[in-house]
Amino acid sequence: MAAFLKLEDSPMFQKQVCSLESMADELKNRCQVLTEGSRKYIAALGEAYNADNSFAESLEAFGCGHDDPLSASIGGPIMSKFISAFRELASYKELLFSQVEHVLVDRLMHFTTVDLQDAKESRQRFDKATNGYSQAREKFMSLKKNTPGDVVAVLEEDLENSKSAFERTRFNLVNSLMNIEAKKKYEFLESISAIMDGHLRYFKLGYELLSQLEPFIHQVLTYAQQAKELANAEKNKLEKRIQEFRTQAEIDSLRASGNIEPSTSSGGIHVIGVNSDKNIEAIMQSFTNGEVQVIKQGYLLKRPSSLRGDWNRRFFVLDSQGTLYYYRNKGTEPMGSLHQYTGSAEHNSGVFSRFRANHNRSSSFNEETLGYHTIDLRISTIKMDAEDTDLRLCFRIISPLKTYTLQAENGADRMDWVNKITAVITSLFNYRIRQQHVENNDYSHSVSSNARSPNSLPPLGTDRVSNRAKPVSAVLREISGNDVCAECNAPEPDWASLNLGILLCIECSGVHRNLGVHVSKVRSLTLDVKVWESSIVELFRSLGNAYCNSVWEGSLQKNERVDESNAHGTSITKPCAKDPISHREKYINAKYVEKLLIVRDAVQPGVFPNSANIWQAVKADNLREVYRLIAISDTNIVNTTFDDVFTIELYHHVVDTQDSSLDSDKEERDPSSCPRIKDLNEPGNCLQGLLCTIAFLKGTTHWQSIY
Repeated sequence: MAAFLKLEDSPMFQKQVCSLESMADELKNRCQVLTEGSRKYIAALGEAYNADNSFAESLEAFGCGHDDPLSASIGGPIMSKFISAFRELASYKELLFSQVEHVLVDRLMHFTTVDLQDAKESRQRFDKATNGYSQAREKFMSLKKNTPGDVVAVLEEDLENSKSAFERTRFNLVNSLMNIEAKKKYEFLESISAIMDGHLRYFKLGYELLSQLEPFIHQVLTYAQQAKELANAEKNKLEKRIQEFRTQAEIDSLRASGNIEPSTSSGGIHVIGVNSDKNIEAIMQSFTNGEVQVIKQGYLLKRPSSLRGDWNRRFFVLDSQGTLYYYRNKGTEPMGSLHQYTGSAEHNSGVFSRFRANHNRSSSFNEETLGYHTIDLRISTIKMDAEDTDLRLCFRIISPLKTYTLQAENGADRMDWVNKITAVITSLFNYRIRQQHVENNDYSHSVSSNARSPNSLPPLGTDRVSNRAKPVSAVLREISGNDVCAECNAPEPDWASLNLGILLCIECSGVHRNLGVHVSKVRSLTLDVKVWESSIVELFRSLGNAYCNSVWEGSLQKNERVDESNAHGTSITKPCAKDPISHREKYINAKYVEKLLIVRDAVQPGVFPNSANIWQAVKADNLREVYRLIAISDTNIVNTTFDDVFTIELYHHVVDTQDSSLDSDKEERDPSSCPRIKDLNEPGNCLQGLLCTIAFLKGTTHWQSIY
């Protein structure tokens, strides 16, 4: 109100009115700009609200709104909680949209259309009243002195009325302008402050919502990182497997292409020994442990039963069960039809385990959903080529029930299929023969045990209660330490090193094979039945894994650190059953080839050398001491004679303490006379026929069975 200190109609008053009107016009222009911007802002808020809802709906359509394996595999049960959060954030944005619309835009529109318009209309009424007041004043002022009184009275009354209307419109204009002056000082501040308060509430509600969701977000991010690392590891494994597969395929192709085309007998049946693939025997043996492995698989063309039909491409699989089967190429069904997902979308602590289980289940492939047909190889034989077709690369599998005519893609593949199928057929046949041999041996053992005197012990491998023969594996596992593998402690070992006297698991037996027969000669406890004669089993019973490891792993059992220069500066640790083959190879090589873990006897003056001590241990019939001395000895005792070991002076030194029979038996027990020892490729290695040497020194006649 300070703008109008004097309300009289004067030039100063008119100037103030004009100034306020000019400011009102400028304010109107600015309000129009702000109104346009506010409308764009609320339009953007509306679009953001719609976008949030659309995004939530798209997420739900992507994975959360369906109960199927695909939804489970992409994390639908987890994302449902995020979808709810997006929708709640959209509701907060809707509230902000409403506040901006009502607090700012509506008030701006009211100020522009009501307050400023009222000032404009007041100005128009004031101008009209001013014009009427001027005309009435001019008429009244132009009267003459002789104007009749009644005319003067009328004009005077008209002047008074015009002045009264002028004053009324003048003050109405002042009130309108002052109303604008007053509102502009708080109207906009209130509106903008209310908008900021709306934003504060919007972000506060969003912060509270996301704060409650923060632990779950971090949990999901952690799980996603773990899943990413696992996926990368699986990807690397797959790439490695692909590379190994391609390399193995090339090796198999080269190996198969190097085979000579087999000749055909008069009967047309081609027979290939089981040695065509040395690994098939071990693979077939793995099935006895419940593990089924694929020996070979791939596509072959199969002629239908109808000779006029077209050849069909089928996928054949040959496994360690001795089963050959092939799949039909049925039309693929949608991925989602393979499984039914019935899980709910609760967000509890088990959501990740449920997601992982559903993901693994949905990503697995079930071969049982494919139709396949089995060929019984136990009653089948194989024949190269097909007499009734002029096509190349064909072979036939003949059984009493049906004949299968097959065609390979190349000659190497055909030879590989024929060799491996024939090897499996031979292995199945030999397995049955070994079964019968074991049953016959068990029966003969039980008969011989009944012939013993009542005071004598039952024979090796015989149950004293039921008087039934035990299998060799059960007998050998009763020896101290033989219940686990000598190298990795895997339970129930089924393989043995004949010259080292230890039992091994199938994985460690493979490493021992790679050492060479001059270091370790590996045989099966169940398949190589002819090896396990009573003399050999007696040798094993005298040793056992526990004692043998006390010799070969002496430093480990004494908790000494092995850090030799030839051990590459790293300590050697005993592997466990889950360790990779590379760790086993390093350990076994250091143990038996480099002998890094053996504790050697200190050399003392006046003490016999190991070669002489071995003969003394033989004299005392101390089998374990003979084993230990041969293992720790660096000298070659295989190609030595008694005279080489016991010199004239040494002989006179020990003649008083040794029996004269030692000299009389020296020619009979001379290891150099053993033809099998002489024929070994590397006579310098003391592990050549270790138990063979012990058995020969003891005078046993069954040492040949070790080989």
